[in-house]
Amino acid sequence: MEMLGWAGTALVIVAYVPQIRHLYSEKCAWGMSVSTWVIWLVASVLLLSYCIFQHQGLLGVVQGANLAAIMTTLILVGRSTIYVPIIVSWTKQ
Repeated sequence: MEMLGWAGTALVIVAYVPQIRHLYSEKCAWGMSVSTWVIWLVASVLLLSYCIFQHQGLLGVVQGANLAAIMTTLILVGRSTIYVPIIVSWTKQ
Protein backbone atom coordinates (compact mmCIF):
# COMPACT_ATOMS: atom_id res chain seq x y z
CA MET A 1 0.00 0.00 0.00
CA GLU A 2 2.87 2.37 0.68
CA MET A 3 3.86 2.10 -2.99
CA LEU A 4 0.53 3.73 -3.87
CA GLY A 5 1.49 6.67 -1.70
CA TRP A 6 4.89 7.01 -3.34
CA ALA A 7 3.31 6.75 -6.79
CA GLY A 8 0.91 9.53 -5.84
CA THR A 9 3.82 11.61 -4.57
CA ALA A 10 5.63 11.17 -7.89
CA LEU A 11 2.51 12.27 -9.77
CA VAL A 12 2.17 15.37 -7.59
CA ILE A 13 5.72 16.34 -8.50
CA VAL A 14 5.28 15.55 -12.20
CA ALA A 15 2.03 17.54 -12.33
CA TYR A 16 3.89 20.80 -11.65
CA VAL A 17 6.50 20.28 -14.38
CA PRO A 18 4.53 21.65 -17.38
CA GLN A 19 3.58 24.87 -15.55
CA ILE A 20 7.07 25.47 -14.21
CA ARG A 21 8.66 24.67 -17.58
CA HIS A 22 6.32 27.12 -19.34
CA LEU A 23 6.94 29.88 -16.80
CA TYR A 24 10.70 29.36 -16.99
CA SER A 25 11.10 29.16 -20.75
CA GLU A 26 8.42 31.58 -21.92
CA LYS A 27 8.63 34.07 -19.02
CA CYS A 28 4.88 34.34 -19.49
CA ALA A 29 2.40 34.20 -16.62
CA TRP A 30 -0.61 35.32 -18.63
CA GLY A 31 -3.80 34.47 -16.76
CA MET A 32 -2.10 33.10 -13.64
CA SER A 33 -4.09 33.64 -10.49
CA VAL A 34 -1.42 34.55 -7.96
CA SER A 35 -3.98 34.64 -5.15
CA THR A 36 -4.84 30.99 -5.85
CA TRP A 37 -1.17 30.02 -5.67
CA VAL A 38 -0.72 31.96 -2.41
CA ILE A 39 -3.70 30.13 -0.90
CA TRP A 40 -2.16 26.81 -2.00
CA LEU A 41 1.13 27.92 -0.44
CA VAL A 42 -0.53 28.63 2.92
CA ALA A 43 -2.44 25.32 2.76
CA SER A 44 0.77 23.46 1.98
CA VAL A 45 2.57 25.04 4.95
CA LEU A 46 -0.30 24.10 7.26
CA LEU A 47 -0.45 20.54 5.95
CA LEU A 48 3.32 20.13 6.17
CA SER A 49 3.19 21.32 9.79
CA TYR A 50 0.48 18.77 10.50
CA CYS A 51 2.56 16.01 8.89
CA ILE A 52 5.58 16.92 10.98
CA PHE A 53 3.59 16.94 14.24
CA GLN A 54 1.93 13.62 13.36
CA HIS A 55 5.18 12.01 12.13
CA GLN A 56 3.66 11.32 8.71
CA GLY A 57 6.78 10.88 6.55
CA LEU A 58 5.16 10.11 3.21
CA LEU A 59 2.61 12.91 3.42
CA GLY A 60 5.36 15.21 4.62
CA VAL A 61 7.33 14.45 1.45
CA VAL A 62 4.25 15.24 -0.65
CA GLN A 63 3.72 18.54 1.12
CA GLY A 64 7.42 19.39 0.90
CA ALA A 65 7.28 18.80 -2.85
CA ASN A 66 4.10 20.88 -3.09
CA LEU A 67 5.70 23.68 -1.13
CA ALA A 68 8.81 23.71 -3.31
CA ALA A 69 6.80 23.64 -6.54
CA ILE A 70 4.42 26.38 -5.41
CA MET A 71 7.29 28.62 -4.30
CA THR A 72 9.08 27.99 -7.60
CA THR A 73 5.92 28.89 -9.51
CA LEU A 74 5.44 32.12 -7.56
CA ILE A 75 9.08 33.11 -8.06
CA LEU A 76 8.81 32.49 -11.79
CA VAL A 77 5.57 34.48 -11.98
CA GLY A 78 7.41 37.32 -10.25
CA ARG A 79 10.13 37.35 -12.89
CA SER A 80 7.68 36.97 -15.77
CA THR A 81 7.79 39.62 -18.46
CA ILE A 82 4.16 39.00 -19.38
CA TYR A 83 1.70 39.03 -16.50
CA VAL A 84 -1.85 40.24 -16.70
CA PRO A 85 -4.11 39.21 -13.86
CA ILE A 86 -7.48 37.94 -14.97
CA ILE A 87 -10.05 40.67 -14.58
CA VAL A 88 -13.47 39.97 -15.98
CA SER A 89 -15.80 42.84 -16.63
CA TRP A 90 -19.38 41.93 -17.44
CA THR A 91 -20.30 45.45 -18.46
CA LYS A 92 -18.32 47.91 -20.49
CA GLN A 93 -18.83 51.52 -19.66
